[in-house]
Amino acid sequence: MDKVNIETAKLPICDHCLGRIYALLGHGLSNEERGKAIRVMFAMENNVNVETLIPENCEVCDNIFSRLEDYAHYISQILKDYEYDTFMIGSRFSKETMAKDEEYRMEFGNMGEPINREFNRELGKMVMSLTGKEATTKDPDITVIVDTKYDDVRLEIKPILIYGRYRKLVRGIPQTKWPSGKYMESVEEIIAAPIMKITGGSGHALHGMGREDIDARMLGNGRPFIVEIKAPRRRRVDLQKIQEEINSSGKVEVMDLRFATKDEIQKIKSAEPRKRYRVGIRVDADEEDIRRALSSLVGKISQRTPTRVKHRRADRVRIREVYEIKLVERKKDTWVVEVLAQSGTYIKELMHGDGGRTTPSLAEKLDKRVEVLWLDVIEILD
Repeated sequence: MDKVNIETAKLPICDHCLGRIYALLGHGLSNEERGKAIRVMFAMENNVNVETLIPENCEVCDNIFSRLEDYAHYISQILKDYEYDTFMIGSRFSKETMAKDEEYRMEFGNMGEPINREFNRELGKMVMSLTGKEATTKDPDITVIVDTKYDDVRLEIKPILIYGRYRKLVRGIPQTKWPSGKYMESVEEIIAAPIMKITGGSGHALHGMGREDIDARMLGNGRPFIVEIKAPRRRRVDLQKIQEEINSSGKVEVMDLRFATKDEIQKIKSAEPRKRYRVGIRVDADEEDIRRALSSLVGKISQRTPTRVKHRRADRVRIREVYEIKLVERKKDTWVVEVLAQSGTYIKELMHGDGGRTTPSLAEKLDKRVEVLWLDVIEILD
């Protein structure tokens, strides 16, 4: 114990804060036990009552450690409203407290432990004992933040993330909720509704691998997505039942549901998969002329931001690639064209040309007006 200056026993700080000065010494002891041991040593060497060495108020923590049990009971009560397996304690101390704490630790050889680290650990032990749940620093279900300056406790609830693929079976609904309320429902709301009902979440978001036009269907193997349920009160979800309820809507179907991780959101949003489409068009041209014109569109095309979206997207030119394009059938006066193209290709504009903003286009090749009647996404090759 030659590294311990037992004169520190007289410092106007509590046993916890005294012990933290020497946190790297005395393996197996708590900081409070270290502090008490130092004061006992001083009392024995100087023949004084150890109780006289304990200050009424700690100059560093303002006796916050004496309130750990109160905090623990309060936290365990508010956590009863949530379903969770793991939790973590975090804390905020005033700048003045942190500065004073560092001053003491630096003065005596920097062998100590910061006040917030001990506070989090010791409070975590108590909450774990009261709740029977596991305290962890690795992706906890709930993070409890204690603001000691304002005596406030706040919860950060890990969202529930569910991966799947969706098919949009009808036209006229957007992928995500519109703030303006222009559309009564969306793919996001149809998928999230039964999950929200079960989990009691505070809100939701849908992260899709791209998006289809509001008037387009999403068919085939479906579009990959992750639905995020924010601040759920219950975490146990039967994905099979959720899938059945969503699919009963008749408007959206989901498949391959599983729980996801946060890093998968960025992977989905940054992905650029090739996509296969079917588009119905009307054009006054012979079948052979259409086939010939379509075959000439394979390769690089130039697309300036379409007229229909330039009010909300940067007006610039993008180079995209058409991998395959063919005429598949005729239904009365509608020609059905199938296209496999690079992610981000505007298929409608590839057909009608958008007044020359997309070149080449079918309309340009035929030198005729092309009317797009409908569009379906039929495959996403991710």
